[in-house]
Amino acid sequence: MRRTLSTWVCQLGLVGLLGGCAAAPIRYYSLAAPATDQPVSSVAGTAVQAGLSLVVTQIPAEAERPQLVVRDPARDPAVQVLNDSLWAAPLGDQIHAVLAEGLGRRLGAVDARRLSDAQTRSVRRIEVRIDRFDLVWGRFVALDADWTDRAPGADGPRLCRASVRLPATASVAALVEAQRQALDHLAALIAAEASDSPADLQGGSTLSESGCT
Repeated sequence: MRRTLSTWVCQLGLVGLLGGCAAAPIRYYSLAAPATDQPVSSVAGTAVQAGLSLVVTQIPAEAERPQLVVRDPARDPAVQVLNDSLWAAPLGDQIHAVLAEGLGRRLGAVDARRLSDAQTRSVRRIEVRIDRFDLVWGRFVALDADWTDRAPGADGPRLCRASVRLPATASVAALVEAQRQALDHLAALIAAEASDSPADLQGGSTLSESGCT
């Protein structure tokens, strides 16, 4: 009996040790909006007058990895790489998809790559560089971007810049959703500068500003 009890205690200790070493379950996050949240295009049923060529030329190197990177001033180190929270697809591709959808919807344009007669249509060419892509735990998300906008027939591109800040609560899902909204705000600011109209921002933000030269 003593040997059996001793063996059971050892086995229980081994199970506890293995359980303590087990990795946390991995969760995947996407910047894509849920299908039910996609706004209805204001140009549905109308003829498309222009194509859109959008290129995201750069995102911050520290964010360009499979893991989410979160800033937490209350912890040391302040920059945390979340190995159990991964992007569902490359971050650059997701940023491009959100901006392309938001711009196409607001400008009434479609991806020039999808047009069989792209060369015969007018195409607006926008190149975006993401300079800041921050997720700050329990506080806000921050997005800074520069872009060039060459309208069809224009002699040269306009140089523009925008900054967006949105509040976020202390959860990974909340930070991802806030950054998705920040990217949609950026698309609204780019579209507003392109069309010389007010930005149609949905919801409040701590800061949304843009300008072109």
